[in-house]
Amino acid sequence: MKQTNYLSIVFIFLLIVNQLIAQIPEGQLIEDTIPAPSLTNNMFNDITEQPIAVYLPPSYDTSDINYPVVYFLTGFSTPINYFTTNGVFQGFKLKESMDNLIYEGAINEMIIVIPNGLTFMLGGFYVNSPVRGNWEDYLIEDLIGYIDNNFSTIPNSASRGITGHSMGGFGALNLAMLHPEIFCATYGLSPGLFDTIGLSNTEMFANQNNIIQYLEKEEELNAMSPEEAHTAFVAFIDSLIFANNKSLVFTYAYGSAFSPNPENNAPYIDYPYYMSGNDLILDTLIWQNWENGFGGLDEEVVIYKDNLLELEAITIDYGIYDYYSWIPDGCEYFSQLLTNEGIPHELSAFNGGHSNKVRERIEDYILPYFSNILEFDTLTSIKKNNTVEKQIEIYNYPNPFNSLTKIYYDNVQVISDLVVYNNSGHKIKIYNNIQGKGYVIFNRNNLPSGTYLYKLTNSKQDLNEKMMIIE
Repeated sequence: MKQTNYLSIVFIFLLIVNQLIAQIPEGQLIEDTIPAPSLTNNMFNDITEQPIAVYLPPSYDTSDINYPVVYFLTGFSTPINYFTTNGVFQGFKLKESMDNLIYEGAINEMIIVIPNGLTFMLGGFYVNSPVRGNWEDYLIEDLIGYIDNNFSTIPNSASRGITGHSMGGFGALNLAMLHPEIFCATYGLSPGLFDTIGLSNTEMFANQNNIIQYLEKEEELNAMSPEEAHTAFVAFIDSLIFANNKSLVFTYAYGSAFSPNPENNAPYIDYPYYMSGNDLILDTLIWQNWENGFGGLDEEVVIYKDNLLELEAITIDYGIYDYYSWIPDGCEYFSQLLTNEGIPHELSAFNGGHSNKVRERIEDYILPYFSNILEFDTLTSIKKNNTVEKQIEIYNYPNPFNSLTKIYYDNVQVISDLVVYNNSGHKIKIYNNIQGKGYVIFNRNNLPSGTYLYKLTNSKQDLNEKMMIIE
């Protein structure tokens, strides 16, 4: 009798669970190919019809609103389906995760786009190259143009974010830095970044045997005609991929992206080492080309400082136990450079490695991050005289912060004052003539750590928020 009651309870429980699951509104996952004219005339005839995956939220077909878009860039050797159907990263599947997070109220409805990052050599690093094709142009012009023309998007930078993992994390930070007119926020997860010695510490150059192996193959190819070298190199890369020698493939892919030379025989790369007798010689000028791929950050931060300041949010996120030890070093170095230039950002270190917490970071951090930052069509509104007036908004990022933060405001209809108070209620900073949409930069200077209040005051509405200074 007890066994029967137990089975009945289990059956009822499973029935309830199934009913709850069935009630979760479902979005759509569209997998398609799109034209990629920017990739024509690359040296290896990579296809110019590129695959993409697009997630559309549950209300997409029944609503007349437009949606913000987050672009997610995949890592080296990582196909799109690792994030959509295969569940390689701890079972993460884009549609299921988005549906659940939206249903739970953890994020707002957004469109998510995952473009292909794979090439003949497993990755193009999302940069323009005469050897690999113009991947930056493909993303900025071909892909975004296609998405905005074919889906109900909000086609402005305030409603467009970019993120990615590993090679894609580098791509996300780099493209946002170059194109603040396209993106307002970026989040690099375990991004490829070099500090001053990062290139030397990579698998490409840390082992001298890898250098010798490259030079031996280069000598062999240089002895052939251009046509023979091209055919032999294609077969060589195929053999490396078949043997799962991704480290050497990465070297060729990285070189063809950041040190290309289409005048050379295949692999059409300027390599930084050469042999002189029995001695291995470094060409420092060519080395700089390689350094300027994931590195050269000290110059980039200065050159693109104004672009970086235009972005509403920058986050660098890495695992402290990353197998590629140069990645944590590069992330911390980049963060320090940004801090030195007064560029607000967030550096986040999590207790994990390169890929073992990808699902957790996407679901718990990346997607809520963009949901909080991007501009939506569905802002809280008040109807007046048959028109819609958007509610005033204020917030600051980063929060908590160490040296400075940006205080953002939106929909301020009349000229207002924004006042910062300490925890004793004393005014410590006043910003006048606040109106419309924008931000002000609050610099800590010599203020002690603790909680502070900032307040926007006008004739229609008073708003206040808290922010925290940390050591």
